[in-house]
Amino acid sequence: MTGRHVFVLLILLMGICIVNTMFTFTQAYADSLRNALPQRIGNYNVEMKTDPTTPISGQNAKIFLKISSVNRDDLVDLPIIINISKDGVRQETTHPIFVPYGHYTDEFNFKEPGIYALDVTILDDVYTGQNLTVTFPITVVTPLLGYFSLSSSSSVPFIATIVIIASTSGVILIYKRKRRAAKSIEHTRTAREDRY
Repeated sequence: MTGRHVFVLLILLMGICIVNTMFTFTQAYADSLRNALPQRIGNYNVEMKTDPTTPISGQNAKIFLKISSVNRDDLVDLPIIINISKDGVRQETTHPIFVPYGHYTDEFNFKEPGIYALDVTILDDVYTGQNLTVTFPITVVTPLLGYFSLSSSSSVPFIATIVIIASTSGVILIYKRKRRAAKSIEHTRTAREDRY
């Protein structure tokens, strides 16, 4: 392969990587939450998911909830209360929320790393006449650990950048070695021809 071919291949590879990172698709949340933590309490299925998957301290994280019956029917205007606590100390409590069609999204800023408890209380359950509470653990990491976490969506461009830089460096290094070897062989040939 000549230097021109390597250069064109390198430009093509970089172009593909740039286009690929520009058109990343975000997930759409419809009836089910992918990779959500499911729990069943009474006649309810409750699913919880965060975005990013592992929240980072000091940054906003979205909390997605889906509440359905055990038959997978979405429930209309179900009243709930959400409590977020860390080490038994409440960080935030909501007023009663009516969950429209079984889906609810909230945003929360976790101030410090650690394990938080997200309590979802279903108010005055029509089946039992009691309040039902389900608890989900949420692990929050420091910004440094969260950025390098493979489960974090923010790490994808970072990893792609490292791969692009490493592959570009590798191609350039191989090209220079081949070029140096070709010059060395050519220099040896001219030295032999000068002797004869």
